[in-house]
Amino acid sequence: MILIAESGGTKTNWCAVSDSRETGIIPSIGLNPNFVSKDTIRDVLLEEVLPAMNNPPIDEVWFYGAGCAGEAMLAKVADAVNSALPDIRVNVLSDLAGAAKGMLGNQPGYICMIGTGSNSGYYDGRNITANVPPLGFILGDEGSGASLGKKIIADFLRGIMPKQLSDEFRNIYGAEKDEIVSNVYRGVFPSRYIGGFVKFLNDHIGEQYCRELVETSFGEFVKRNLNLYGAPRGTSIAVTGSVAWHFRTILKEVFSKNGFVISSVCQGPIEGLIKYHRENS
Repeated sequence: MILIAESGGTKTNWCAVSDSRETGIIPSIGLNPNFVSKDTIRDVLLEEVLPAMNNPPIDEVWFYGAGCAGEAMLAKVADAVNSALPDIRVNVLSDLAGAAKGMLGNQPGYICMIGTGSNSGYYDGRNITANVPPLGFILGDEGSGASLGKKIIADFLRGIMPKQLSDEFRNIYGAEKDEIVSNVYRGVFPSRYIGGFVKFLNDHIGEQYCRELVETSFGEFVKRNLNLYGAPRGTSIAVTGSVAWHFRTILKEVFSKNGFVISSVCQGPIEGLIKYHRENS
């Protein structure tokens, strides 16, 4: 069987497939190798994922993950998986490559990811051949949960958020400046923490402040990412990610205003990856 992992900033989805069999999709924590150790990846696989699948016979692993860029990170994930499943082939690719395969299959096109982080690229039907660097939640990741969360937190702490919303925000989170700053600058998973505040936006999206904040952030994603590819007006874009899914109506409007058409949007590409690997095994 082929074990597929689709790992984002917050969650990893796992599934084992063969021509005649498929396990259920098993969730685990996000396994970005920039933030978790090899031991953590191994332990999640051995203690959570494989037992939940009833320990199927695995012949090959395809791991698509956030943070899987550069030889060191690719080797770290491959070594961790091989320590749990020795002597099998482990393929490690970026989460963007996984999104492209899951949403576009063997067809070329543009792919965007807007979840805890954000990313974009052009896929030629086999590989990502163009990619504007996302730069992470400090320097980039426009439109993402982390980017939106930063704006919410800053507006709350500076008194920019409308008072009614600010009072609700404080009642829900008990948010105090020192606690927030500590979690952002000294926490283990700061982007995940910051992105957690997006739920407040989603719950209050009918408020003008919340809608405009989301629109502005998506506009920044287009300006600082998609526009840099020089694609002609009317270009179709496939989009995946939790933030894209929850705010898909606004996202489609922003893309349309900027000359792009969203061909499809989904919360995550795992179902498409299962289909892809069945058809291309």
